[in-house]
Amino acid sequence: MTTGDDARPVVVLYTGGTFGMVPTDSGLAPHPHLHEQVAALVGDRASAPWSYAETPRAIDSAEASYAVFGELVDQVRGLVAERNPRAVVVIHGTDSMAYSAAFAAFALADLAVPVVFTGSQLPLGAPDSDAPGNFRFAFESAAGGLEQGVSIAFDGRLLPAVRATKRSSSDPFGFHVAKGGAAAGDPLPAPLAEALRAAAGQPVPAVGLVKVSPGLGARMLAAALQEAPGGLVLESYGAGTAPVRGNGLGEPLRAAAERGQAVVAVTQCAHGGVDLGRYAVGADLADLGVTGGGDLTTEAALGKLAALGRAGLVGDDLRRALAANLVGELGAEFAEVEPIT
Repeated sequence: MTTGDDARPVVVLYTGGTFGMVPTDSGLAPHPHLHEQVAALVGDRASAPWSYAETPRAIDSAEASYAVFGELVDQVRGLVAERNPRAVVVIHGTDSMAYSAAFAAFALADLAVPVVFTGSQLPLGAPDSDAPGNFRFAFESAAGGLEQGVSIAFDGRLLPAVRATKRSSSDPFGFHVAKGGAAAGDPLPAPLAEALRAAAGQPVPAVGLVKVSPGLGARMLAAALQEAPGGLVLESYGAGTAPVRGNGLGEPLRAAAERGQAVVAVTQCAHGGVDLGRYAVGADLADLGVTGGGDLTTEAALGKLAALGRAGLVGDDLRRALAANLVGELGAEFAEVEPIT
């Protein structure tokens, strides 16, 4: 007979993705239900009790949006409240897993229960599929007493969700992990934790991404800002530069700042981060109200912007939270030392 924490289950939440895909006349598509297959993977000698859940519709993760991510984190909250699990394992497609898991890391930052995302490059049942191994590693990690937070279990490695980016569509280890992640910041301020809890069920504001490239102009940027009222991530050159002076980007950026719309600059580079004070054009961005994202991954920047916006943060409160290290999303060099209130 199990008691206390030993009796708390691992909840397995199936969302779709390659992991559960089956052949169809038009190519691979996710099986709508996976309870039987998951039970076979867990087997008779599970290291912890477990239970199964699934999203209302299994999808290819390429179809996911931040609205879908919002529904997912709300379902995780509901499962935690209903079943009191020791952990939640989310079976998710790899295409948008880094985006989804990063959003969950911020949206569930107040949650004391660890959440582990996993998936596969090949479906269950395919020759040499990585699905069984990835699932068992995720399940054992979840059952073994992880600390709170959101991680990705893949190819025998446990990755911080806020530092991971998908880098291969075929390699068994399909993710790149940004080096130098700082430890999670101080415990979340009580008002922020409460705001995250209260955001459940609320719509996720539309956020967007623009990659700086030669020829990026004011009209293109203005159009992106119009479509992303919740804020924009600007994937800039190097240490945080963009053609501000020559291409007229100042006007749409200034207008965004005046209406309280956040813009966060991250770097396109695989190493290093944004320092808006290093170059004059970077200083121009800062003067126009752009927030430097340090070495945030693009996925973490979008997830942080969406989750904090959903929680109701605006203006200076939002900018301070975007610059702070909340859950280990920033490298030590860029982590904000002043706690947010």
